[in-house]
Amino acid sequence: MRPIKWILAEDHPDSMEIIKYFLDERPDFQLVGCCTNGEELVEMVITVKPDLVLTDINMPRKNGLQAVKECLSFHPSLKFIFLTGYDEFAIEAFAIATVDYLVKPIDRNRLMAALEKAKNLLQFEWGEGEAEAQKMKMLPLKEQNCTQYIPLSDIYFIEKVGKKCLVYTKTQIFETSEAISKIMSRLDDSFFQAHRSNIINLAKISQITPQNETYIVCFKDYDKTASLSKLKINEVRERML
Repeated sequence: MRPIKWILAEDHPDSMEIIKYFLDERPDFQLVGCCTNGEELVEMVITVKPDLVLTDINMPRKNGLQAVKECLSFHPSLKFIFLTGYDEFAIEAFAIATVDYLVKPIDRNRLMAALEKAKNLLQFEWGEGEAEAQKMKMLPLKEQNCTQYIPLSDIYFIEKVGKKCLVYTKTQIFETSEAISKIMSRLDDSFFQAHRSNIINLAKISQITPQNETYIVCFKDYDKTASLSKLKINEVRERML
């Protein structure tokens, strides 16, 4: 993987030095520019075309939010992390798909976690993330400017509803516009396409019961059910054995 090119926008010298110090230990991130206000940030993004921006919000001439929105208009794949002393901008920041929002003083471990999130997003977009996600038993799901990484062991089933696919876990339902066939290609042997609209996790099944022209799949400690085509019931039984 090539180094991730990043820019730091920060108008406080002490904060700038701390962030640079933390990133010095990450050879996978290459610093390509520093600036101290929002206007400089926009100009630098135009010139350098970085992969990632770490920026303060309250800066002179143009704040970090305004600058990032302007950058996204001509560099929509840009990833960014906000570093700020205030938490009131968080909703607006996540509305434009920020990778993370860190409140000062910046905690090193928290920053490293944010960098990993940015790295995962970029790897996925560069075509390098799917293999890594498979090694870690994770399902990468891309939706607009955001990629979710869902542990395969958390997934009960996946359902196609209209033009969307819903990924059902114990605590959350994830939505994506990716095709069900593409999602299936990222899953391991625990999963089976039981129906044109359903992928089921065989390890989670508790019961299969007939219902009219199809079968209903029930899961352990989960109240939602999936459909199983009668043409595939024997194959599922073999796989379960």
